[in-house]
Amino acid sequence: MTDDGKTREDENLERFAVNIPPFPRAAQQVMGMLRDPRVQIPRVAEVVSLDQGFATKVLRMANSAYFGLPRKVSNVTEALVLLGWANVRIVLISASVGPILCRGLKSYGMEEGVLWEHSVGSAFAAQMLAKDLEASAYSMAFTSGLLHDVGKVAVDMQLRGDLRKKFIEVMDTCGEAVAEREVVGHTHADIGGYLCDRWNLPPEIAEAIRFHNQPRSSESALAGVVSAANVLANALLREGRGVGIGDFRDAPDGTFVPGEKLLAKVVEELPSIVASSRELLGGTTEVVPAHAGRDEK
Repeated sequence: MTDDGKTREDENLERFAVNIPPFPRAAQQVMGMLRDPRVQIPRVAEVVSLDQGFATKVLRMANSAYFGLPRKVSNVTEALVLLGWANVRIVLISASVGPILCRGLKSYGMEEGVLWEHSVGSAFAAQMLAKDLEASAYSMAFTSGLLHDVGKVAVDMQLRGDLRKKFIEVMDTCGEAVAEREVVGHTHADIGGYLCDRWNLPPEIAEAIRFHNQPRSSESALAGVVSAANVLANALLREGRGVGIGDFRDAPDGTFVPGEKLLAKVVEELPSIVASSRELLGGTTEVVPAHAGRDEK
């Protein structure tokens, strides 16, 4: 324990967080508000509007082709009302972290937009998989899926020169997890969970992110759902193949295994959902996802 009450592990984790932009204060407040079933959209819009930069991003995203609103809106309250509760959380969390997740990650061999696409795919997959869980878990599934790999951004921003070269060499020969533990000292999941704590996001989200690669170690059903969403996003989006129940045999112990009917629905719908949701990125950054120009099958 250090003089300021921090553990040595906290200090080690904190050095990976210093370059990550703070989560907008308005977004932090809104995330807490959304946990209250009695909260009204005008109150949420009032908080969003207090942060002009955040409000601008929310409006840009609301007006994107993805949502297809009947008319262009310039008022946050009107935008959120037209979006409806089902889409409000998607817009608010995406506006908060889009600029972070759109980065290219040289340490992981990811071009600009690749992490964003994987994160969005995992977010929607997690939301679909969590539909039969308790309401609180379902409400946090999208955010947990979207942020599950945010720790990779922090790792990439810290690795430079020979250290990055060593990381890539170890990852190529021994895998990502070994490289993170050997070169970084922490997994991206540990760092992602720490970032969520710093951002004052609900502890359930931090827990799901921290344990998405080892869900058996957590009592949170959400960790297993995010693990499953990661499996689906990797196969359907990165590898471009179908997914069956057998794909979950090699997944981390504790990964949520969907029923065949639900799995078939996710496999059928997720690629087109993610393809159309690329418009969301336009609301937060000028970066175009790496696969945005490919032909959709």
